Amino acid sequence: MEGNKKIYITKENLGKLEDIFEVKFSETPNSMHFNLINKKLKSEVSLEIIIEQNSECLISVYTANTHLQLQGCTFFIISNLLEEVIFISEDEYKISGLIVSKYGDCSLYSNVDKKVFKADFSQLNSEKLISAISLSIAEE
Repeated sequence: MEGNKKIYITKENLGKLEDIFEVKFSETPNSMHFNLINKKLKSEVSLEIIIEQNSECLISVYTANTHLQLQGCTFFIISNLLEEVIFISEDEYKISGLIVSKYGDCSLYSNVDKKVFKADFSQLNSEKLISAISLSIAEE
């Protein structure tokens, strides 16, 4: 894991995604797009990153059956160990994360109360535990 380092959204930093996903972006003036194809599972995931004027991004994931969207993304974290990227959007009290793996697996955890990171994990129900563990990497 790149030291659990927050990588802020810049066009240059988005190039690091090409390395982890082993793909090349298609670019337009204000967006980047690529497809992750898993031949073994016969699945395809499209990821689009729209760079907005305020240094935030709109991250969209498209599959045959799903459209996921994370607005206000300001940074991402690369996990080389898990071969995935966690895109993060947060404010003072809430955090949302869109996780995309190299193999096309996706998870979205939205509006998670940051108090959960300070909670006793053994007291959380399974669904809150999953989001707490998945997004705790983004907490400093």
